[in-house]
Amino acid sequence: MKSSYSISRVEELARTLMIYKKQYYAGKPTVSDAVYDKIEQELKAVSPNHPVLKYVGAAPTSGAPKASHELPMLSLNKTYKLEDLQSWMGEAAIIGTPKVDGNSLSLIYEKGTLKIAKTRGDGRIGEDVTDKVLWIADCLPHLAKDINIEVRGEVYCSQHKFALLVEEMLERGLERPTNPRNIVAGLFGRKLHIDLCRYFNFFAFEVIGVQGLTTEVEKFDFLGQLGFSVLDHRLLTKPKDVEGYLDEIKQWMDDDEVAYDGAVFSYNSLAVQQSLGYTGHHPRFKLSFKWQGQTAQSKLKRIDWFPSRLGIITPVAVIEGVALSGATITNVTLHNAEHVKAYNLKAGDVIEIVRSGEVIPKFMQVIESAKGDYKWPEACPSCKTALIFDGVRLKCENTEECPAQRSGFILNWMRAVEVEDISEKRLDQMIQMGLVEHVTDLYKLGVSDFLKLPSTKDKMAEKLFKNIQASKDVPLAKFLNGLGIEGAGLRTWEKLIEHFHSLEGIQSVTQEELVEVDGFAEKSAEQIVHGLKERRDIIEGLLKVGVNPAVQKAKFAPGEGPLAGKQFVITGALSLPRELIEKLIREAGGKASTAVSKNTSVLVTNEGDSNSSKMKKAKELGIPIWTEEALLQILNEG
Repeated sequence: MKSSYSISRVEELARTLMIYKKQYYAGKPTVSDAVYDKIEQELKAVSPNHPVLKYVGAAPTSGAPKASHELPMLSLNKTYKLEDLQSWMGEAAIIGTPKVDGNSLSLIYEKGTLKIAKTRGDGRIGEDVTDKVLWIADCLPHLAKDINIEVRGEVYCSQHKFALLVEEMLERGLERPTNPRNIVAGLFGRKLHIDLCRYFNFFAFEVIGVQGLTTEVEKFDFLGQLGFSVLDHRLLTKPKDVEGYLDEIKQWMDDDEVAYDGAVFSYNSLAVQQSLGYTGHHPRFKLSFKWQGQTAQSKLKRIDWFPSRLGIITPVAVIEGVALSGATITNVTLHNAEHVKAYNLKAGDVIEIVRSGEVIPKFMQVIESAKGDYKWPEACPSCKTALIFDGVRLKCENTEECPAQRSGFILNWMRAVEVEDISEKRLDQMIQMGLVEHVTDLYKLGVSDFLKLPSTKDKMAEKLFKNIQASKDVPLAKFLNGLGIEGAGLRTWEKLIEHFHSLEGIQSVTQEELVEVDGFAEKSAEQIVHGLKERRDIIEGLLKVGVNPAVQKAKFAPGEGPLAGKQFVITGALSLPRELIEKLIREAGGKASTAVSKNTSVLVTNEGDSNSSKMKKAKELGIPIWTEEALLQILNEG
């Protein structure tokens, strides 16, 4: 009885899984990733060698040009358990990258020219989509090198480009796409409107046919030198490093425009990869990590709009309560106004949401659309000022008088300069009672003022007073961070202080001067210069009430320190964040640069046998090469 049930169940699972594969790769999935993964895991458990598991996707559609893969494009084995990932890693160094929720693509180059672009298909036979791929700017039609290689990567549509794509598709009278992931496969399957593929992007993560590479890091360096966009990658040398890296991935999943659904890990050594080889389904030297996700459907009751301290009006979907990952979800962030427009979100829609582990619940797609069109608020919910749409967000430009922006600014300031014990609720009470209107009012309060707050006794009133007064002496970087200027965080200000040294120097900096600082793009420079001008009166007011932003003394005097007079360039992935290493170099009297030149004193890398362009140039110029460990040892001794 048990045997016949198992055979029946295996057939059912295999049949169901194949149906879902076909729907998924046709761009019209009917179930969530979580449901799909659950069925796949069950089939693996009862029949680990079933041929359906070897199919990465559905076979090419009839009539479409077929294209075979010389080396199969296999799927990845996955895990949901941190301990399994750490056990798989062992003592070897691995490379971590975010896992893009996109569509795999193979690009074949002959003598540096793109000859054919192929979808993954069933892993062995895909579809020729060269005509579509030529519209994707990241899929280079010509390489800088005259070589024969294969480049593999992921095609995706970011949230912002998806919104622009939806608008153009509707203008052309085409059906509204359901989500960014599905539209890539959908357009790849079309014969018309292929120019819409210009809204897609491509990350390269694999290169085949190149001699002399020995590590995964070198692969990424090589792809970057060719001009491809490559995934952010991190060298992890200890199992304990993996947990912190996954926390970063979670944050990207919450914040990034690109849809990530986990992480991918690879052994860094290509020799180790070659020795491990492949199964019929996946490479043994790669492993993907995903959080066990749960999805649910719920009806959208209404959309609430909340003004932030920067005047951005953020939409939040209020839904009928639904249980996900041990919590009852009633609110789901909808990112921005452009997002609401792209999906035509409104009361009555049935939507799908997902929650993976502790990641913030996310809107996925509309399952059933109610009649009517989306609506935006015309005025700021806080001050009733007419709103401006900047192409992505709704904004309130009443920066001086908008209560929400003022309270948000004050709250951000207190967090930045570390004023303790004043919560958002307590701040609201202070504002409502007329004790505080502007951030400078905080420093004019006495103990007697705090006693006016509900349930505040003598001891707490004195504590609140002392906490605020203690924040008058504040490091300059925290002072600037407290101004809440868009496009700048604490590390940004620390870097600028290293170049311009004082508050006066930073206030007088021009956009052109900022762009000259290593790592600053024009947009960031423009936001910072504009933000400093806007907040000039606030800065003067804070100085008048006794706030004293001080530049922290360097550990060494100018021209001194263990690295004084030396210029360092870093290449490849390190175990510590690159920004931290660069900061340590500067604190020890050295300079950090991004390009190797005759002025470079030392190249820092953990890949001593790398063939990267920086390594080659350093060897040509006879520049000393240090490991990260050697650099840290000198810093510790200093």
